[in-house]
Formats: sequence, C-alpha cells, structure tokens
Amino acid sequence: MSLKHRLRTLLVCLPLLLGAFVGAPMSPEEVEELMHSMNQQTMAHTIPGENETADEALANQTDEEP
Repeated sequence: MSLKHRLRTLLVCLPLLLGAFVGAPMSPEEVEELMHSMNQQTMAHTIPGENETADEALANQTDEEP
C-alpha cells in the first residue's frame, strides 16, 4: 500500500472515529457507501499536443503512472 493511499484512508476514517467518540449517529449503510466511493476509479481526460496523436498521448500518460 502506498503512503498516499494510507493517508487518504486515515483522512476519511479519522472523522468517523471522532464521530463515534462523540456519539454522532451514522448508519452502517452510510459507512459502506462512503468506503465504496473511496474505491471508485477515476478517469482522466487528456488532450493530445499539436504534434501528437491521441494514441501517443495515451501511451505517454500510462508510462508516467506508477
């Protein structure tokens, strides 16, 4: 697990933990929906440069991601 993913999970779970300590009600369905929304993949739109085709732009983008 990357550090970025761990920090994001901590950022979401800390308010839930604080809410549990102060007695704020939150149904299990709401927690499940929140956790599900965190795991959704996002899609990035790229615009090719002047001398670049759409396929080249996509190849360059996937090469940069870890």
